[in-house]
Amino acid sequence: MADAIRIRAAAAGDVSHLAVLAASVQQVHAAARPDVFKRIAPADLERWATQVVAVGDARVLIAEIAGTPVGYTVVIDGHRPDNAFGFERRWREVEQLGVDPGHQRRGVARALLDHIAAVARAEGAAVELNTWSFNAAARAAFERLGFVAKTIRFERAKE
Repeated sequence: MADAIRIRAAAAGDVSHLAVLAASVQQVHAAARPDVFKRIAPADLERWATQVVAVGDARVLIAEIAGTPVGYTVVIDGHRPDNAFGFERRWREVEQLGVDPGHQRRGVARALLDHIAAVARAEGAAVELNTWSFNAAARAAFERLGFVAKTIRFERAKE
């Protein structure tokens, strides 16, 4: 029987785990788009993790298996008031999501996203996320998890 996945709020003691988990995602991004993403700098990731947990502007969740952090997510609240063009809406933006490469395809991302969706649903909000077009693995995973494309963002090719 597989170990249960436990989702909990991140705490100050999770900073080093968050930095390591974020590094695996950052590595993929930096390799694909070095014009946008920096190479991994462990000290910078530690500072980021310290701030994101301490400031409290985002919901930072940790996924654990047998007490070991194996995934994380950073979620921010989104709100657009009613206006002439659209209705008021509230959503939870999954700003970051990462799963330790050794624990991928074991339901960790699903557990994190299901947790976020349950909280959002109780608060009358939707769940949204985005991913870079180069990240085919993430796109496929999000589609398997029930996400559908909502918008497409373009950039003009450099001449």
